[in-house]
Amino acid sequence: MPTATRLLDMLPGLVAYFDRDLQYLYANATYAAWRGIDPGDIIGRSCREIVGEQNYPAVLPRLTEALNGESVTYEYTLFEGDAARRVQGSYVPDRDAAGLVCGIVVLVTDISVRHDLEARIAETQSMFDDAFHHAPIGMALTNPAGRFERVNQAFSEMIGVSPDALSDVDFRTITHPDDIAVDDRLFQELVAGDRDEYRMDKRYVRPGGAIVHATLAVSAVRHIDGTPVRFIAQIEDVTEQRSAERAQQELNAQLTLAMEAVRGGFWHIDIATRRFEMSPSFLRFVIGSDLGGSLDLDDYASRILPATREAASVQSLLDGTVDEVSVEYELQTSAGKRWMRCDRRLLRAPDGTPRRIVGVSIDISEEHERRMNAVLAAETDPLTGLLNRRGLDRRLAQAKRGLPIGVLAIDLDRFKAVNDSYGHLVGDAVLVEVAQRLRNSVRPTDHLARLGGDEFVALLPDSTVERVAMVAQRIERALNQTMQWVDTVVPIHASVGEATMPNPNDDQVSQSFSAALCRADASLYATKRIRHDAYALQGG
Repeated sequence: MPTATRLLDMLPGLVAYFDRDLQYLYANATYAAWRGIDPGDIIGRSCREIVGEQNYPAVLPRLTEALNGESVTYEYTLFEGDAARRVQGSYVPDRDAAGLVCGIVVLVTDISVRHDLEARIAETQSMFDDAFHHAPIGMALTNPAGRFERVNQAFSEMIGVSPDALSDVDFRTITHPDDIAVDDRLFQELVAGDRDEYRMDKRYVRPGGAIVHATLAVSAVRHIDGTPVRFIAQIEDVTEQRSAERAQQELNAQLTLAMEAVRGGFWHIDIATRRFEMSPSFLRFVIGSDLGGSLDLDDYASRILPATREAASVQSLLDGTVDEVSVEYELQTSAGKRWMRCDRRLLRAPDGTPRRIVGVSIDISEEHERRMNAVLAAETDPLTGLLNRRGLDRRLAQAKRGLPIGVLAIDLDRFKAVNDSYGHLVGDAVLVEVAQRLRNSVRPTDHLARLGGDEFVALLPDSTVERVAMVAQRIERALNQTMQWVDTVVPIHASVGEATMPNPNDDQVSQSFSAALCRADASLYATKRIRHDAYALQGG
């Protein structure tokens, strides 16, 4: 079986471990390959030195959050010399036995999307010109001073000025006076490099004084050194008089979102009719074919696994209480169960009435599995596979309220003598054996944790005093049995203390558990004293 290091090296993503000074203690082979540095040369060097000055300002604030104890997942642009790629960074704080952050586990994955339209545009300027001029929404190129270099026909018709007449015109001169200040401030931030894009609702003024309501999205094209070359603006007419054109613009916006998705697709709901429509690519993803019909909203909802169905609800958007939301849920597809991230947006009529919901659903199963594995690793004792204190606290917080919980304190007797007599390898084997015997002694719904050394705890949700006593006796019998290690019989001795805690409110659970654990410890040490006295009387 491959070693853990080899498995990490086989991952396509970047995996690293930083100490509190943001120095590398580990980097997998993929990390080294991306950076073009031998793995051994990374260890001991600072994050700033390896990621470079161009990337460090983007990652430092998020690393600081992780050092403060927060798990962080975000997307950013990673620059590698002349190249750049969009990546997702996940930072998980690593805590020591005292619960203090001692380092950060880092996972970086490439989420760059290269779709056909971008490739064709990169290959030929003529195809770009065709797409630019014939786009159903307004498009414009401006220079860093804010003057139009080129506009398409749709924008020309929207403003009521010919493309030639708009050439070299300052965008501020055709902007409604009340919107100039906000638009100009965002534009100057884009020029200065303080942001990569901006979006806003704004109004244009036609030559005759008519007002055009529009949504504007502006992004920058920059040199390698970050200085702006030009700006690309997409302008959508959202006035009531252009309703037919607006519908076409929405369709193109949906298609653009769909092309950015790796696996999944887009969909929309007409709120008035409750009609649910999926893109062909999304329909193929869900049912395996885009032929022979579609799914209605109830059909699609039935494919969402019950445990995540409530989170996937679109009711708040249908009611108009929120305008956009991002959720994750598990979906039954033609390829099996897949975790989806769904970004939804509510589109409103000019009077504010909810009109349509548009969404993009993307398969994030691999990302979800990585996150879950990271959480599991952070909550699990690496030797025994039992929960650690962090994992135990989380299970305690998740316990159903209103039901009693049994607490067992378990301690190995004379365990130091085992280590001294047989060595730590045998001692570790004893701890693993004890963990397995504990698993065999409780229900799947009970929780076991190793708090450190030879100390263990069992949480027994929904347990009466009688059941707690019965389980304690069962565990004590199971543990006080010898273990065969190769040709050696290794003695195992253990004591168990028990207590029962009422299931308190959320703000009392930690205090109640601590009190119950103290009572269980007191019971445990009382048992130890009785055995010690009995052993002494026997001349031991």
